[in-house]
Amino acid sequence: MRLATGLLVAGFSGLALLAGCSTARKETPELNTMVGKKVALVDVDAEATDRSIIEVALVNQLRERGTFILVPKQDVDTARKQPDLNPIDWKELARRAGADYALRAKTLDFTAEVREGYGEDEVEDSQLKAERGDGKTQRLYKIKKLEGNVRIQLEFTELATNDTRVGIAEASDQVTAEARTSSAQLPPRLRFLEKLANTAFRTFFERYED
Repeated sequence: MRLATGLLVAGFSGLALLAGCSTARKETPELNTMVGKKVALVDVDAEATDRSIIEVALVNQLRERGTFILVPKQDVDTARKQPDLNPIDWKELARRAGADYALRAKTLDFTAEVREGYGEDEVEDSQLKAERGDGKTQRLYKIKKLEGNVRIQLEFTELATNDTRVGIAEASDQVTAEARTSSAQLPPRLRFLEKLANTAFRTFFERYED
């Protein structure tokens, strides 16, 4: 399996290549150099509950792709506990875990909001029809909509050269429930976000496959 080296296509905010301390940005991802390299996930910047969902989804997709060799979380945790390690030195943490690349994830958007409204149906009312000869009437029913957005910044840093490649994994979706004959039921928020996170990361990595 190879990662494509072409320009990033629609659906992403763009992949940038940062060399050392330079602020120059390039459009070409050039992530093909990471094939078969060891990658350590050293940080997920998110709220506690969101962090757990994002980490699981990201790890699942990294393993499923088979492009990189993911350093076990246990090795990263062991390195993190070393007494002489500066707790904010994430690059050194990745090195001690045996990685070639350090991976950090930052949450830009991880929301799922419920919106409520009403729809209208024309129905036949037998009682009105008996009284007035025309039983047609308007019936309101409740509508709920769950709208989700996931945008996660992924930062891969090559430890040997200090080169950093940054990209955005993103996905959005919505589901609607109508209470025409029963109560409107939406999927649980966290399960919905878990599905979106997996979609975002899967789409992100698939962009680089031939």
